[in-house]
Amino acid sequence: MAKKKVAFVCVSCGAESPKWSGRCVSCGEWNSIVETDAEPKKITAENISFTKLSDISTDSRKRIITGINEFDLVCGGGIVPGAVTLIGGEPGIGKSTLALQVASKMKTLYVSGEESPQQIKHRAERLKISGSNITMTSNTIVEEIADIIMKDKPECVFIDSVQTISSISCQGPAGSVAQIRESTLRLSELAKKMDIPLFVIGHINKEGSIAGPKVLEHVVDTVLYFEGDFTHDFRILRAFKNRFGSVNEIGLFRMESSGLIEISDKNSIFLNPYSTESPGTAVCAAIEGSRTILFEVQSLVSFSSFSNPRRMADGFDLNRLILLIAVLEKHAACKLSQFDVFLNVAGGFQINETASDLAVAVSIASSYKEKPIPEKTGFLGEISLSGEIRPVSQALRRIQEFERNGFTKLFASEKESREISKSVFSGQVIPVRSVNRVIDFIF
Repeated sequence: MAKKKVAFVCVSCGAESPKWSGRCVSCGEWNSIVETDAEPKKITAENISFTKLSDISTDSRKRIITGINEFDLVCGGGIVPGAVTLIGGEPGIGKSTLALQVASKMKTLYVSGEESPQQIKHRAERLKISGSNITMTSNTIVEEIADIIMKDKPECVFIDSVQTISSISCQGPAGSVAQIRESTLRLSELAKKMDIPLFVIGHINKEGSIAGPKVLEHVVDTVLYFEGDFTHDFRILRAFKNRFGSVNEIGLFRMESSGLIEISDKNSIFLNPYSTESPGTAVCAAIEGSRTILFEVQSLVSFSSFSNPRRMADGFDLNRLILLIAVLEKHAACKLSQFDVFLNVAGGFQINETASDLAVAVSIASSYKEKPIPEKTGFLGEISLSGEIRPVSQALRRIQEFERNGFTKLFASEKESREISKSVFSGQVIPVRSVNRVIDFIF
């Protein structure tokens, strides 16, 4: 009788090794290697299926509209049947609250491995959700969950959370990399076969390197991250991967006692509704998918008592800030080598594009010179290392947002200034070629 072949797999990182050892050579974890069956599955030609691309029908079901506009927008216009979506975020950020609100919009199987059905019921009562179309289960075995899905035939399935489920055919405890990968792959295969959207929820630690979401990013169709500062009451749902829509979309919510409330006026979060004469504040426009958002950049320049002045940025790339400070010193006569520079984007917004360079530079110069920027003045422009103002992408959309919010003066590159007509922006458009001319004009 032939000897059965075995393999040794690390339940922490999934690496295989030819023999057992006390420590995994890939991830360094101790006592994480287990024995598994290494016999390959026999495949016959009769079991292989294939289809010509021309014979595939495109008459698929329409997207499922939940009625939560911000969520539908981030998903690409609604939930795609059979799609597998990963919702990640820090513990307590509101993932389960969002999941329950979405689940209440359709016939849903809600698998809760962390909370009891009674706890889910209390949350539903707080959110004023009847739950008549939600089926609850605390089963965390994949095979049992699959049986429930095939019997109940729900319109949607939520797994809360992916770290709690496991498969009896896979070695290792629930939450290990091997279990998370195997369990999600099995549920994904069933969801696509039955054309049921599947949502899996995963936690992220403070390093952002937890096994669940990072391992599954290449397995699922869509990756949504729920972000927010616990000191603020608003949350941002951001798409990092989406096979069925834009990856730059964001959804804005406000966390209240009654659940997550959609924010219709997005600029009310990031702009100060009251006029201020304090120096160091400038306004720019950011593109987030189909949205154009005005945000406020706040700078503080103070004399440093250290030999190496501090440079700190919240919501802005620190390396980009250091570069802009160097440009201001070289080309705008702002001697900042003896000053600390602190930069903050109001409302906890994160800037990931260079279109805000001019606003950042002017806000720093305003604080340095202790002179405020005129009210209702906007800035658009990327700054090169030579101090020149370069045009930005999708400038028309940004300018139209300034117009809708009543801005009367706009600084932009010469190229964009020539293309702006009075029908787009009724205020004064000031063409600028270099950052030093902008600063000289304002101050």
